[in-house]
Amino acid sequence: MVTISARKRLESIERDVLTSMFVGVLSKDDTWIKNTIEKTLPSLETRALRLAEECKKSGECEQDDPLCDESRIKTLFKETREKLEKEHLTREARTRFHH
Repeated sequence: MVTISARKRLESIERDVLTSMFVGVLSKDDTWIKNTIEKTLPSLETRALRLAEECKKSGECEQDDPLCDESRIKTLFKETREKLEKEHLTREARTRFHH
């Protein structure tokens, strides 16, 4: 079994997982967006912060490494949440005008 380092998992969350949320977002329904905002992002953020701490403790990240910076991680998740919320609000506005 291959063990992936905390740093690699953290890089994957940032590079792959968060960006994939916006691929095909127009085809994803409101339930998906709501679930992502309320459940997926908070648990993923907690995991990313835990991985950043693991990276620091193991020496994979240096103290000034931006990948492991807690405030940068929180900002990244906040921006992702805001983009998804904006998409949700845009959809609600469109729905109101089409009925």
